[in-house]
Amino acid sequence: MKNVVICVSLNDESLEGLAKLKGDAILNNAKVHLVHCFEIQVYTSDFSPYIYPTEEKYPEIEAATIKILEGLQKNLGLEGDVEKLCFFSQSPKQRIKEYLEESNADLCVVATRGKHGIQGLFSSSFAEHLVKYSPCDLHIMRPKN
Repeated sequence: MKNVVICVSLNDESLEGLAKLKGDAILNNAKVHLVHCFEIQVYTSDFSPYIYPTEEKYPEIEAATIKILEGLQKNLGLEGDVEKLCFFSQSPKQRIKEYLEESNADLCVVATRGKHGIQGLFSSSFAEHLVKYSPCDLHIMRPKN
């Protein structure tokens, strides 16, 4: 059985894009992992650093994320044991790469947002990072436009 890790961004575009995987052959006979990783932001002020989200918020955020991932599982028509995970990391790109290694993933699925020009200039693409460093094959889904 192959391991398929689907990296889920919680925005509507990503969820709609990933829903198009319903009935796709890449999900046949696969152990599916739906994974989201929140980026921990550290802000500095004059007196002390401020970290968001705080650890006290993790359970609440994780529960809400799992609920969204359950909705995606339903939209994909996936039955049975689907791994639904929520991570918190200062480097989501690196954390997902590590998870791909830990889970012995055979395939990683990512939906892109299609940022180009000025929008995409200042932040490196998550999908681009995985293209360079993923330990497994990738299936990158682009938006229609």
